[in-house]
Amino acid sequence: MNCLEKEIDSALAEQNLAHEKVRNNELAKLIAKLTRSFFSSETKSLDPFYLKNPQKKHNPDFWKKVDTLENFENPLLIVQDSKIHAWKLANSADLKTLFSETTGFPFWIVDDNFKVLIYMDDHDCVHTSDSTQ
Repeated sequence: MNCLEKEIDSALAEQNLAHEKVRNNELAKLIAKLTRSFFSSETKSLDPFYLKNPQKKHNPDFWKKVDTLENFENPLLIVQDSKIHAWKLANSADLKTLFSETTGFPFWIVDDNFKVLIYMDDHDCVHTSDSTQ
């Protein structure tokens, strides 16, 4: 069941947030690019255990600050329920609005240049991996 996908699609529509949903045929390419850049081993699913050199910090309010992140002007949001889903948002302020209108859920965001990948888990721990390190 894709409840999270439906919740996000609904919130994006209700809030009239500009976005582009990543199509299934592009999703595999996206996951491959992320795993090559940010993970110690290639995997078909995103697993924070395999992140390269992650910096971890407990920060329950992280989602409230996503609009202040450097180089996240057009963030890519990735979530997983029964499948992986992704959306490219027009700006990080819209991402913050989306988070304020949905239930809390684990998510991944990647910056415009695929230099930084951030994962916020369901325990409010933020895992950050920098592909340039």
